Amino acid sequence: MATMNAAIFNDIEQLDVERINKPNIKEDEVLVEIKACALCTWEQRVYTGVNKVHFPFIGGHEEAGIIIDVGKKIDTDLWQIGNRVVVGLLTSCGYCDNCRTGHEGSCTQFSYENHVGGLNIRGMGGLAEYLAVPVTKLFKIGDQLTYEEAALTEPLSCVVHSVDTAKVELGNDVVVIGAGIMGIFHAMLARERGARVIVSEPDGNRQKFLKQLGFHEIINPKHLDPVNAINTLTNGKGADVVFDTLPISPVAEQAVSMAAIDGRVILYSSFHPDTPISISPHTLHRRMTKLMGSANSDSGDFLKAMRLLNNGSVDVKPLIAGTVPLSEIDKGMQWALKPETYRVIVELNRHDDK
Repeated sequence: MATMNAAIFNDIEQLDVERINKPNIKEDEVLVEIKACALCTWEQRVYTGVNKVHFPFIGGHEEAGIIIDVGKKIDTDLWQIGNRVVVGLLTSCGYCDNCRTGHEGSCTQFSYENHVGGLNIRGMGGLAEYLAVPVTKLFKIGDQLTYEEAALTEPLSCVVHSVDTAKVELGNDVVVIGAGIMGIFHAMLARERGARVIVSEPDGNRQKFLKQLGFHEIINPKHLDPVNAINTLTNGKGADVVFDTLPISPVAEQAVSMAAIDGRVILYSSFHPDTPISISPHTLHRRMTKLMGSANSDSGDFLKAMRLLNNGSVDVKPLIAGTVPLSEIDKGMQWALKPETYRVIVELNRHDDK
């Protein structure tokens, strides 16, 4: 049987490149040769042991590649060998009520530990050289995009979902707490919506990066009380929308306190550790605060994110720290774990193509 290379999490801080069986496609699937896969914070937490999985495990869910084979039932007028694609939502089942109503990100069977892509090891599979994929999970890449840029469609789609959930509108005062990659995406998309964007971020390097991207209203929460600072910047009104992208529970309390009357607060990040917070239900009631969570994305969000990248509305190049070959993935993971790093991309099956 044909084999391929894959990066496999075998234990905490043990990430090995091994030979495994290459998947065979079904009649309604295509075979995607993966070209680039980003090392998401989720995989980083698997590596450090924060996210618990059953080993062995193949990570990777921010990936892009090219179709190299198609099943007999595939409409080749729509999907052809040579199409450059992003693979998305592979961990949603496609059959539950949520999936069938277009809310794949809320799939009742959603699990990163499903067997996907024809692999015989659990995991999302983007860190393997090939995946067997139904065309319903594919999104076509524009000619001008590199595979590395296209690999960031998935995290961008999650932020599209978050910004849509918050109903960011023209002229809104929007606060983004945290300027990691997801915070940056929130700031970018809120600005695209015509909102004023204020970012709370203590790190000096990230503050400089924000200014390079054109964001100049920045709060350093180490030097100023962020709630008071937002009240001052909004003339006592508070923010129409607050996005909390940090995994720190007490910051969520601050996020609620920053909101204006009828304000919307999105808890975007997963929280580690997941410690309870104290929020006044009476204050939520009186100020009509909308406190919501946002996680994952739906197929519609993926399509929007792909269009934003394909038409150049969002430029992700500044967020790519660099690339490593699959053979050096452990080095890439160490690089990705550094706080100043945004996205490190693992290159697979790379020759002389984009």
